Amino acid sequence: MIDKNLDYLLDEGKERIEMLKNALAAGNCQSYEEYKYTCGQIRGLEAACLTVIDLKQRMENSDE
Repeated sequence: MIDKNLDYLLDEGKERIEMLKNALAAGNCQSYEEYKYTCGQIRGLEAACLTVIDLKQRMENSDE
């Protein structure tokens, strides 16, 4: 059950990252401040995804 929830979080984070990257590639940022904010969101989401992956691995290893 927990794995499903972690997978859900990971999938949602990756989907949001792709959405933001596509927006950057399309030139949707109206200002440099908006560009920096979007890049910060991407970095934050990537860090969160790495934390979820680490947690999932720790949980899998603790079962052994």
